[in-house]
Amino acid sequence: MNTPPRHHNNFNLIRLLAALQVMSVHALNHFGISGYAVEILKVFPGVPTFFFLSGYLICSSYQRMEGKGLLAFFKNRVLRIYPALWVCILLSTATVFILGYLPTPGLSLSSFFMWLTGQMTILQFYNPEFMRGFGVGVLNGALWTVSIELQFYLLMPVVYYLARRAKALLILLFLLSMAINVYLGQHLDWSIMYMKLLYVSFAPWIYIFLLGCFIALNENWITKIQRLEYKYLLPAYLLAMNFIGSYQRNAENGINPVAVVLLVALLLKFGTAQLALPAKITAVIRKTDFSYGLYLYHMPVINVLLFTGVFSAGINVFATIIVSVVAAMFSWYVIERPALKHKY
Repeated sequence: MNTPPRHHNNFNLIRLLAALQVMSVHALNHFGISGYAVEILKVFPGVPTFFFLSGYLICSSYQRMEGKGLLAFFKNRVLRIYPALWVCILLSTATVFILGYLPTPGLSLSSFFMWLTGQMTILQFYNPEFMRGFGVGVLNGALWTVSIELQFYLLMPVVYYLARRAKALLILLFLLSMAINVYLGQHLDWSIMYMKLLYVSFAPWIYIFLLGCFIALNENWITKIQRLEYKYLLPAYLLAMNFIGSYQRNAENGINPVAVVLLVALLLKFGTAQLALPAKITAVIRKTDFSYGLYLYHMPVINVLLFTGVFSAGINVFATIIVSVVAAMFSWYVIERPALKHKY
């Protein structure tokens, strides 16, 4: 079997590229820049990529930690997510006060602390009316996926148990999730509360996570996928993106299941390939992970630039990239890496 040893893979690079894709698309969209180059950036959507890699890597971690107990597993997940998240939320909230947007007239302390508690726990998708006048109307809209990731973590012990003891139920969950995803892709109406809540739950997305779990539990599939050639995989993926549903929907989060499976194959093939990169660059990529910081900070940066309205669209995009990269480096070296030293 040709599966690379732990850490001897390109998954950190893929996560970095996915975070850069999400940041770039958000910046270009929110600053009103469009065109073919922007559409090309959407070919490999970052959020489904994160959901698959999360399934693969978290399930692999859960396997390795079997016997250490759930406390150890959840401690590691808390250390990975919350320290950087809390610092980002506090800095972003402080910025809103510094810029003079908050406090708004009629804002109660209870409403503010209810929102802040949701942001810092598991309800990151909650967005009250008093924040809707800042930037795009959500201080950090990208955090809805963090909420879903946290739901995945909570469900990981159940998923692992079903994979070992009740595979039929797991297959049913997979098919149900896929069906919900397709349904929402066709009928999502943001004015209907149950649809909004369903969208930000694990239900429409866990089938992508489960694909990652399947690969983690059946790594012989990596060898099979490695044998597939790009000259077949890539055209098949592009056809699925363009001709199964609309490209616009597929290139966002509503990517169709056929394209998801082909994307997974491409990610695994690239993620386990031997890349011709300089050794120093490879070492840096494998020892650092700026992707989470980029994901956390880019939307607050975009919102600040929109709210201030000082620069042109092009300068705003450039500023978003530079400030977000610096913030991601700060997050990794000052917050995330020290926190991760306390993992089991």
